[in-house]
Amino acid sequence: MRTVMQQVVFVAGALALLLGCDARATSTDPQISIPRSDQKSLEFESCGATVHCADALRCFNQTCRRTTRSRVGDYLAALGSSLRARGRLPDAVAAYADALARYQSDKLDAPPDIDCAYGGALAASKGKKEQTELAARVLHRCLLAVPKGSALYAQALSDLTVLADLGLDPAALARDEAADLYLTKPPVRKSADAVVISTTASPAPTGKTFGVVLERIGQADLRPALLACWEAYATAAQRDDLSVSFGIKSRYVASEYDDEPGYYGLTFTPGTASGALAAAEQCVRDALESLKKVDGLRDNVATRLTITMK
Repeated sequence: MRTVMQQVVFVAGALALLLGCDARATSTDPQISIPRSDQKSLEFESCGATVHCADALRCFNQTCRRTTRSRVGDYLAALGSSLRARGRLPDAVAAYADALARYQSDKLDAPPDIDCAYGGALAASKGKKEQTELAARVLHRCLLAVPKGSALYAQALSDLTVLADLGLDPAALARDEAADLYLTKPPVRKSADAVVISTTASPAPTGKTFGVVLERIGQADLRPALLACWEAYATAAQRDDLSVSFGIKSRYVASEYDDEPGYYGLTFTPGTASGALAAAEQCVRDALESLKKVDGLRDNVATRLTITMK
């Protein structure tokens, strides 16, 4: 016959075996399997709990993420996201660059999500060729750093498609390290027939007749000369949109002869652009030489003219 104490020990042992040898477990406890270290999820891979993530990562919203981050760097990245959403792409690019610089100054590795967002902003801004090359390089780096099935990977591929018409060679993305150059194919140039030319004046002139100047710029006989400026700029800057801005004034010019009436003439003041854009602006002003005298103009005006071709 077993003693009462022996029976108690036997029952306790049986219960322990039923509960997985954990005397603290209950029948309602979730069963979390702990994978081997070589099976743990990497950054941005899925997880059910932090034990499923590799070292230095924690599980947030079923995704493994690092917790060692720069708070200021993350703020600057959030600022970049906000600026991009508001269409302020150059400011967004600068904010993301500042975020990466902050991580470097804090002696922390920059998270791939910030790098990916930086590359996306660079690609969307369609800047000069050097900036577009940088966009491709950063987005390629993003592809190499994030899981292939992640949303970041898909977004990086989508951002890279923006560079297709600018000469991106997708073969460069097959490499497991950065390429020397990415934009090695001829860019797909927009047809000149599809270019839309628009003109605005700021501040808006108060004179009733200055509108004839804007109408005159939009007439067909000036289009070939303006499109030649667009073609030259598109080749030099590797982009299909051109916007130039310069000062314009109209004033009454008396005739040299008593028997001829005077007229209102136009003069142009150079803008502050540099490089290829300055050359394009000069080209546009030369194309508008025929506007020195415009029939129907009867106002003294000083404003700034912006001509956009895209």
